[in-house]
Amino acid sequence: MKAYLLASLSLAGAVYAQAGNYQQCGGIGFTGPTSCSGGWTCTYSNAYYSQCLPGSGGGNGGTKTTTSAARTTTPAGNNGGGGGLKASFTHYGAGDSFGSPNCQTKTSACGFYTSPGYAAAVSQNLYGAGPGQGAGPACNTCYKITIQTDQNGRAVSNAGNSIVVMVNNLCPAQGNPLCSQNGLSGTNQYGANVNFDLCSDSGASSAFFGNSGVGLALGTAQQVSCSQWSGTIIR
Repeated sequence: MKAYLLASLSLAGAVYAQAGNYQQCGGIGFTGPTSCSGGWTCTYSNAYYSQCLPGSGGGNGGTKTTTSAARTTTPAGNNGGGGGLKASFTHYGAGDSFGSPNCQTKTSACGFYTSPGYAAAVSQNLYGAGPGQGAGPACNTCYKITIQTDQNGRAVSNAGNSIVVMVNNLCPAQGNPLCSQNGLSGTNQYGANVNFDLCSDSGASSAFFGNSGVGLALGTAQQVSCSQWSGTIIR
């Protein structure tokens, strides 16, 4: 009888668990809830990612102020409860040395931008999909990133400074040595498992690099609940 009750309670939890708005609800390897709350629809994006999006009569016109999240999606290989990943940090956006356009645009790989709210592109091994494959498993996940040293391993003036960013874009492996790690156990030329390319137009670059005087830094990235991120998603 006791075993039966435990099984029943476990089943009840599985039945009533629902993914939050704009959260992942399906995909290869996904083990979380596959139904959405409040009339929202689990919408297929690719084989690795489906997402709760406004259904008929649902949502709020495509704009969502994100101050909390029902769950945190953990891409394979990220130790969400441990010390995080060793990361390198760069930035892109209007006015950078590569002539990049404004990075606050719906043409991002995830299909949304944040305004306000810090956003970043991540290396392909963390993003979980390649160029042209749409939203990867890392879309809409949040990371606490901490700056520690410059690219030569020297402590920067604001070492220990942290911000929380939401992933909304892809840094493709091809042609980008910083983002071409072989899996999450691989490293780039700076010994980093992942690279975060901070969207300067979202304010992430200035908030993170601050007065360090560098534009490429090393540190750590730890996945956190998006309740720690503050901003608005615009689709």
